[in-house]
Amino acid sequence: MNLLVDNNGFEYFGTLEDVKPELNHIKVGNILQFYTLAGRKTVISKDNVIPIPNLKYCVYTESGKKYYLRDFHPWTLDEFYFYRRTIYFSGEEEAIESLKRYINDDNVHLLMNNGQVQEMSALLKRMWKSQFMGDGKLPYKSWIALLQTSLDYDDYKDFGKDLMGYKTVCNQYEKHIRAIWDEAYLQTAQKAKK
Repeated sequence: MNLLVDNNGFEYFGTLEDVKPELNHIKVGNILQFYTLAGRKTVISKDNVIPIPNLKYCVYTESGKKYYLRDFHPWTLDEFYFYRRTIYFSGEEEAIESLKRYINDDNVHLLMNNGQVQEMSALLKRMWKSQFMGDGKLPYKSWIALLQTSLDYDDYKDFGKDLMGYKTVCNQYEKHIRAIWDEAYLQTAQKAKK
């Protein structure tokens, strides 16, 4: 790893290749990439989803052409994803808004160590086995889509139960979740044939 320090004491990389071999970089397209399931669970619910422990990420700055190293603050889903006011969170946080802007501009990469990559791989295998027989691994993009849809569905069940059309919307969420699983199965089957 080729880590440099600027005049203000902030650590940065010149290129993404400088993070190797200690860290692996993954482009962030969804804020849920900072989260995983607790323990060996396979049921996606708000209570089972936690921030990936000791996660680092880097933010690319156009002006300096540098990738600044950051530690991920372990915000809860209500704070970071739903951005919802709670007893412990005011509902406004400049750091969250700033990170979301960088993610929307495609300027953030997760930096996972080998242990975190292995844990994610084990999770994807567990998720696969929870739905299908035989060996396989849920594709990472399918995992993120499944995580987002399941959390949105879980949230809708909590806050939308008194709305008109509740059962119809629940049915649509369930069909979408099934479609994600079906697509993941087809992708994995096609890769196995190659």
